[in-house]
Amino acid sequence: MFLKKRTLISLCMILIFSIAVSACSSKPNAVTEPATTAKKTETGSAAAPAAAPAEKKTITHALGQTVVPEKVERVVALTPHFADHLLALGIRPVGSVVREAGDFEPYTAALLKGTESVGQSSAPNLEKVLQLKPELIFGEEKNHSKPYEALSKMAPTLIYSTKDMEGDWTKVFLSVGEAVGKGSLAKEKLQEFDTKTKGLKEKLAAKIGNETVVFFKVTDKDTRVMGSKSPLGKIAYEQLGLKYPAGLPEEDGEIKLAIEKLPEINPDHIFLLDTNVPDYEAKMKEAIATPLWKNLKAVKNQHMYMKPIRGTKTGFGLIMYNVFVDEIKKELLGS
Repeated sequence: MFLKKRTLISLCMILIFSIAVSACSSKPNAVTEPATTAKKTETGSAAAPAAAPAEKKTITHALGQTVVPEKVERVVALTPHFADHLLALGIRPVGSVVREAGDFEPYTAALLKGTESVGQSSAPNLEKVLQLKPELIFGEEKNHSKPYEALSKMAPTLIYSTKDMEGDWTKVFLSVGEAVGKGSLAKEKLQEFDTKTKGLKEKLAAKIGNETVVFFKVTDKDTRVMGSKSPLGKIAYEQLGLKYPAGLPEEDGEIKLAIEKLPEINPDHIFLLDTNVPDYEAKMKEAIATPLWKNLKAVKNQHMYMKPIRGTKTGFGLIMYNVFVDEIKKELLGS
């Protein structure tokens, strides 16, 4: 009897001890676990705040308005004009079009080292453009309106009107600058060019006065003169004040002029352009070897200058125009 009573007391004591230990061990977990969770949440929030949305802007172009990133690095140029604009702003495009011979325009070739070809402007290789993973694409209305939808699926695409590219290259240049986040630099570059041409205009007036100047080209099909309102014409005749020959129409592009008509104009200075276009070379050499050409006043006086400058209706950009102005300075001022 005593033994049973003693055993019962022992069992009770063990049970009470077990309950006490259990209570002591479980109570701290109930308090500290939520505190630990709260601390982790607070620390995580402080260490990794929500990422701010990338800054963007809206650019208006010929086909509407397009939202583009504030900063871009991978840009594709679907005309040589845009390659020129981008290079002038310190951006080498990851992809650009080539001319008919399959190479980049010679005046930008060295600057485009590392840039990949995306075919010709008239029919760019869209698969190649996609492979380059562009962040922004520049194109023009004439050739790139049709593939615009496909291009826009690859990256934000800005299409500029042919009219603007022919009539106001500075407007296009400023828009390109804004699109790539270099609007201020674009304005500075234009101001530098304006200052440069104004200074040269005064020197040219003092040196050659009213002597006439033409910018001529011989193609594989015909011969042409750059009109006074063409991109190069505006720089030569308006900004630099050169004398446009009487009898030539005030055109905004290239004027087809039979070489037999050139003696009627008989300019004092002839700049022969596009001298490095492979398709034109044979016809050009044939033309300048004729007695008619050799008897021109400019040729007799050694005022004929052969230049690998591209003369086109749509013009090019600031790099080309600086080359153009520098060559005029070199030949007409001898410096």
